[in-house]
Amino acid sequence: MKDIMNFDDFITKFLQWTEDTIEKPRSDLDAQPICPFARKARLTKKIQFIDAREKLEAIDTFDKETFEIGIAWVGDRDDMKCVEKFCEDRTKKNPGLLYFTSTRDSGQFAKNFTDCVFVQLRGDIMKKRKYLKTTNYYDNWPAEYYKLITGESK
Repeated sequence: MKDIMNFDDFITKFLQWTEDTIEKPRSDLDAQPICPFARKARLTKKIQFIDAREKLEAIDTFDKETFEIGIAWVGDRDDMKCVEKFCEDRTKKNPGLLYFTSTRDSGQFAKNFTDCVFVQLRGDIMKKRKYLKTTNYYDNWPAEYYKLITGESK
C-alpha cells in the first residue's frame, strides 16, 4: 500500500473530484448529478475528512453532531475485505450510521480515484432517499444498483 499523496493532498483532490464528477449534471442521469446533496455538503463544510490509512479505527472519530458525512481515506488497497468487514461490524454496532466503501473499483456512475469509507447519518440519508423517490432521480438507475444502494427493489 503505497500512497503518493499526503492527507492534505487527498482532501484537495477529493473535493475537486466531488465538484468535477459527483456534483456535475450528467446526460445519463437526465441532467442530474450523481449525488444531488454533495454540493451543499461541500459548500457548508459538512464533510469530515479522516485519515484511516494506518488504523481503520480512526473512522470511529466521525463527529455526527457536526458533520453530515465522513470521508475516511484508507489508501489504495489491493484487498478491501478487511475494510468491508469493518464497515459491516460498525454498521451493526452503530445503527444510527451507515458505513460503505467508495473505491477505485466500485460505483455505478463513477469510480473513486482512491479507496475510502463513507460514514453517513442513517436518518439523514433515509430522509433524503425518501425525498428522491418523489422525483425522477432514480429512473435511470439500473435495478440491481438501486437495490444495492437502497436495499429495496425498484
